[in-house]
Amino acid sequence: MVLTCQDVMVSPDRQITVKPDTSVRDAFQLFKQHRARFLPVVDDNGIYHGVFTAPTLLKLLLPKAATIGMNLESTRVPIGSLGFMSLTKEDFAEQLDALRDENVRDNMSSPVNIPVVAPTTPIMEGIFLYYKYKRHVVLVDPDTGRFVGTLSSNSLLEKALA
Repeated sequence: MVLTCQDVMVSPDRQITVKPDTSVRDAFQLFKQHRARFLPVVDDNGIYHGVFTAPTLLKLLLPKAATIGMNLESTRVPIGSLGFMSLTKEDFAEQLDALRDENVRDNMSSPVNIPVVAPTTPIMEGIFLYYKYKRHVVLVDPDTGRFVGTLSSNSLLEKALA
């Protein structure tokens, strides 16, 4: 029997997800509470919309000036040049509170950075995509657009490679 991604996935009942209108501040609490690093964004009907990640949250906490040109290697701000900025726990709490009106729908990761496959995709393709993107692979039913689960390094190690 050929293994598929669905055979080794993290099922929707075990995968922490958020709704599109979840606030960034509430998503932070889920990251913290569940030690998660990414949250699939799924609506009330189970339709997959994208992914909100911990790195995206951290980017939102940076001053806007620090992220200008961030996607262009030649204009990236040298790390040492941000040393003049300080951040106390109180500052962090204030910045996080300021994100209470921001929702995850408007701050999802770029779809080109998130591998999405059908549940019936052969496991070798899932392993390749996990290796290529260095992140979870999202399983979505191609006929309905419904979120089915995720393929994680833990699910691969526990179920497929054991």
